[in-house]
Amino acid sequence: MWYVLQTITGQEEELVHMIKEVVPTHVYSDCFVAYYERVWRRQQQSIVHVERLFPGYVFIVSDNPNELYLELKRVPAMSKLISAGKFEFLPIEREEEAFFHALLTEERIVRLSYVETDGRGNIYRISGPLKQFADQVVKFQFKKRYAIIRFHMLGMEKTGTLGIILREDVRQEIAYGKVEAPITVPEQYIAEGAPAPRNNKDDASSKGNASSAITMAFDDLFVGDRVEVTSGMLESVIGVVWRVKKTTVEVGVRLFGQDMAMEVAKEDVRRL
Repeated sequence: MWYVLQTITGQEEELVHMIKEVVPTHVYSDCFVAYYERVWRRQQQSIVHVERLFPGYVFIVSDNPNELYLELKRVPAMSKLISAGKFEFLPIEREEEAFFHALLTEERIVRLSYVETDGRGNIYRISGPLKQFADQVVKFQFKKRYAIIRFHMLGMEKTGTLGIILREDVRQEIAYGKVEAPITVPEQYIAEGAPAPRNNKDDASSKGNASSAITMAFDDLFVGDRVEVTSGMLESVIGVVWRVKKTTVEVGVRLFGQDMAMEVAKEDVRRL
């Protein structure tokens, strides 16, 4: 089961490090801090930050809670909290665990979700982790690039924020900014030929500054997308997706003075 440990905000990674140093590995299977990606807008530039999803909380997975509890008392940071009466070691429910499993990647990060609107605030496309939890969204903040989502944790209803990205962000180069997580930036975010971004824990002077350019690609095609054919007899032809199939799409193009549907392999088109 998954359990939650409470600690001082800003010392989550330090607690994880202590647990991995002190607690025997047979007592638990994983210990981690949950993070999420968030886009911040600075001078018309989109900057991705990796931030703690639940400041002050650490997750630990174990099938031996009693033994784990005794071992945690040996961890200096935990013993201080116990003596201060602020120690919490609480299990999360199975439904809550399933929710976090679906939301977090193997690196324990909630990736950005792509949200597209009609320009008037009406949403007609959501891709990424937010897609399966769209019915739990309380509110979108498009200018600030996040969605407020309702979920359950420790038996209580809570709200939290998840990062979103819009079409205008995808069309430009995006910079990586503050990275709270002690992780390597995912390869899909590093632009070809760009230097690997540095973690601000390794170089404090880089905090808040863009460390590399990144681009994002969303491969799902949808009806209404404007696309260009990249190979074959229709190469360079521009049209609109009329129908999406398993491996092909029907692209509506204007030929010989009339609209015609051409079936093209998905890998042979790119969205404009």
